[in-house]
Amino acid sequence: MQIQKNRIAKLKKFLQLSAMIFSLLVSFTLDAEAQRRDNDRKKDTKTEDYFDESGVGSFRFWYGAGGGLNFGSSNGANLFVVSLSPMVGYKLTPEFSIGPRAELSYIHARFNNGVGVTKENYFDYGIGAFARYKLFKQFFAHAEYQIENARDRRIGVNDRVTQNNFFFGGGYSSGGQIGYEISLLWNFLDNDTVNIPIDYRIAFTYNF
Repeated sequence: MQIQKNRIAKLKKFLQLSAMIFSLLVSFTLDAEAQRRDNDRKKDTKTEDYFDESGVGSFRFWYGAGGGLNFGSSNGANLFVVSLSPMVGYKLTPEFSIGPRAELSYIHARFNNGVGVTKENYFDYGIGAFARYKLFKQFFAHAEYQIENARDRRIGVNDRVTQNNFFFGGGYSSGGQIGYEISLLWNFLDNDTVNIPIDYRIAFTYNF
């Protein structure tokens, strides 16, 4: 019962944080969106002209790569994490796309076992598939299923654990052929009762 209350409280915090960030992004992009609408009226672009006649043109594909640095602690270990996450999207329509995403993380851990400090280096990795829909020109909804293989980060435990993750949330894209994106995703399959299961992502994209 207490675990359920903790997860409900975390979900409320996640929704509040998402609403705040969404409001800030909307306020920053109103002027840019108005200018783009004016340009679109002049171009008179049609959806059926988006793809080539074969329906499988290069415009259907987009590419992304995320990376990050993170410092933190988990189960008595101090962690330094460097991650890389490439992805490829295939546009079924101009708004809706699907594709694979991989993630590789290098972890440097320092454990204090009460006698001394132990240092370890290892890799975690995951692979999955995502679906994404553009709600507006700059905002999108994102759902992703991932299988992750990670090292158990408890002191003295060397086992690896395979975990299923299901992320759902949304993000902001800067637009343009080469751009960047920021997203906030909630992991609905995370059983951690201490940390909030939010995945913060920053990536660069091409042709999204």
